[in-house]
Amino acid sequence: MLAIPYLDRNGQPLTVRFRCLQEHTHRDFFHGKYNTIKDDPPRMYGIESVHQADDVIHVTEGELDRIILRKIGLHAVAMPGANMWAGRHRRMLAGFNRVYVWGDPDDAGAELVSKISRSLRSAKGVRLREGDVTDTYLAGGADALYALIKKED
Repeated sequence: MLAIPYLDRNGQPLTVRFRCLQEHTHRDFFHGKYNTIKDDPPRMYGIESVHQADDVIHVTEGELDRIILRKIGLHAVAMPGANMWAGRHRRMLAGFNRVYVWGDPDDAGAELVSKISRSLRSAKGVRLREGDVTDTYLAGGADALYALIKKED
């Protein structure tokens, strides 16, 4: 399992999630692809970007996609799943002029984009076609991701 630490804005640990890195049917091994500490509330991942970004921020569906956007120089946070958006997250992103939402190209990703766009006037969905952020990056590099943002402007 890959341990994914959730840190506060000062780099202090809040919680940890785990991702199975094996390619198998996770339920057959009595665990999900992602595992969270019991009763831990859903949190936004990478909140230091909220405090570092100027007027633009990106929201991804999943921690690893957020890591890719940070790797190419974009300030980003992640929702730990398409259904994890909550009202308090809206308040965290309310001051940004533009919030790009990178939902996966499936029904759950479309619902995430829709929820955030209804919550924030500044939100704009980024249309992913070939897979999630990580898949797009692996197929075309940073330029493929930058091109998707330009299409949305």
